[in-house]
Amino acid sequence: MVRRCSVAGCNSTAGLHSFPADLKIRRQWLHALGLEDREFPPRAGVCKLHFTRDCFSNAMEVEMGFSTQLALKRDAVPYAAPPARTPPPQRRLAPTMTREIGCQTEPVSSMYAGVQVNMKPMRRSKATQSRVANGTCDTGTPMEPFTECPGATSTPVKRKRCEVSTDDSSYHQDGSESSMNCTRVSNEVLHHKVTKYIVYEDKLLELFRRCPVCTRSVVVSQTIIGTLLRVKQHCAYCEYSSDWSSQPMVNNIPAGNLQLCAAVLFTGSSFCQISKFLDAFKIQGISESCFNKHQAKLLIPTINWQWKIDQDDAIENAIANGAVTLGGDMRADSPGHSAKYGSYTMMDLKANRVIDIQLVQSNEVGNHQQMEMEGFERSLSLLEERGVVVQSLVTDRHTGVQKFMREQKKDISHFFDLWHMGKGLGKKMDVLSKGKGLQDVGLWRKSVVNHLYWSATTSTTGEEIVAKWSSVANHIQNIHSHENTLFPSCLHEPLVGDQTRHWLKPSTAACEKFTAILLSPRLLKDLHKISPEYHTSGIECFHSLILKFSPKNTVFSFKEMLCRLQLAAMHYNENAGRSQASTADGDLRYSIVFPKFKHGEFMVRALKSNPTTGYIDKLMELLFHHVVEEPQPYLDFSGQMAVPEKLCAQFIRPDKEEAVSRHGSRIFKIT
Repeated sequence: MVRRCSVAGCNSTAGLHSFPADLKIRRQWLHALGLEDREFPPRAGVCKLHFTRDCFSNAMEVEMGFSTQLALKRDAVPYAAPPARTPPPQRRLAPTMTREIGCQTEPVSSMYAGVQVNMKPMRRSKATQSRVANGTCDTGTPMEPFTECPGATSTPVKRKRCEVSTDDSSYHQDGSESSMNCTRVSNEVLHHKVTKYIVYEDKLLELFRRCPVCTRSVVVSQTIIGTLLRVKQHCAYCEYSSDWSSQPMVNNIPAGNLQLCAAVLFTGSSFCQISKFLDAFKIQGISESCFNKHQAKLLIPTINWQWKIDQDDAIENAIANGAVTLGGDMRADSPGHSAKYGSYTMMDLKANRVIDIQLVQSNEVGNHQQMEMEGFERSLSLLEERGVVVQSLVTDRHTGVQKFMREQKKDISHFFDLWHMGKGLGKKMDVLSKGKGLQDVGLWRKSVVNHLYWSATTSTTGEEIVAKWSSVANHIQNIHSHENTLFPSCLHEPLVGDQTRHWLKPSTAACEKFTAILLSPRLLKDLHKISPEYHTSGIECFHSLILKFSPKNTVFSFKEMLCRLQLAAMHYNENAGRSQASTADGDLRYSIVFPKFKHGEFMVRALKSNPTTGYIDKLMELLFHHVVEEPQPYLDFSGQMAVPEKLCAQFIRPDKEEAVSRHGSRIFKIT
């Protein structure tokens, strides 16, 4: 026997739902339907027409074609009178068994057209993802989306693009359910902030294989432009056609292509590595020529402009704080004297902020030493022209910088960085300890460098620093009384037992050579100028950070190198003041590391909180809101930069065919 609806006057056989087993809810059903006095067979049920849309937990899935069976909520209660039904049209809009077009569409309650715009932004969409005008809305009234839609025709109703009004729920990766905010997408949509998903090609094309009007198979063609996928549909039966794009256009540039290029450069990544990653994952990417084009025309001008804004802010803050203490040092892009680029960094040591970067190419000056001097002079001159009052300057012991400051900048106090002096002293001791019979010198390395730090940090004058430091020459010989009145004797207690050291015997080769290093005239002279308060450790941290944005094993053009230095400076300035990380209980976090320079000894390091990348958001905002719309002012600003000739420009370029022929032969005449 065929099951039918148990409500009087309704003989529907589709979508029957059995009476609940819970006696309390069963009584509510019987009371709502007026059937308290009737008895029903065990298989009796009520059809879906007697329930509102709110009564079903998966109504959305059924409407979009992802499910065929409606599921009642536990507390759902039917009503007696079914809704009035209109005669079905000649052609169904979309049967229940057919999936709707567009995996990124909105629920039936929203009337809208393609959210994903087509290739020509000024044209209206052909409603690839649209629905007819009589789509039902959730109003609490009897439900009708499971019957034929009245008034449906074979011609889709055109809507204005960006008419989006949703109140849908979606599931995240972690399985949690969250309601999407009701939004209205406008022409001011922030394309770079829209979340993207990885969609497999076969699953995506499934959504386009049937006509959304007559549900028959359609002709589908696709076009790929970098990361953009364009799908065209054409139905030979109802003449339906559509043109759908997977991403919007930004000034005739696919937004995904531009944002991928920006993400690679703004994060300091390598296009080669990202390209290999995308290829391994089989994700459609962009070509290297596309990346280089966007980098030259849009991305580098964006970085240069944003760095100018940040640098202006840093200079204004420095001027507002009065006289500043600067720290300077150079970094080469490769070790030794084969460096192509030398970047000189000037940092405001009080604010711990990079205030200027100067990039010098080797053919502009001549050698490594001159590159540092050129960068230093450019940076100091620029800051003084901008109104920065320099009170003191901390650098390494570069002889050219010393002479320049001594002769031309007498009003600026010049100090030497303590870390650089300790590093240089340690290297000399390492070299000396490798000699025959001089191994005992290496045992004093750590103690002597620590003594240098102690002498500099506990003294008030240069003479006192020299007096304390000179005492180490007697100390290594187990002599602890000294002739200098400023420091007549060692401050430590008598050393006995395990506290005794490998004392050097007087007049031995090890003692004489070691003493010559410790009491060299230049070292004693420079000790008077050790920086009493500020050091350039922040610059060394910044130079380490540059390796993440500009690895030394990768070759960059002049502008590429400069913009990556500017990106590193933005990252450092944003994260220089990070606090120390803590556990859930509030305890500060530390880690134990074994640096290479410690030669097997451990080191305790305080862990910092996670770095932020707000500067990337600023760059994206500037790129998508200003540079793409009006790139010429930014190109003009970037074009004002003086770019030196390539290194190969100074050489005579041979004829290519002749060079290839000579290369291919084993024996050739040398001219």
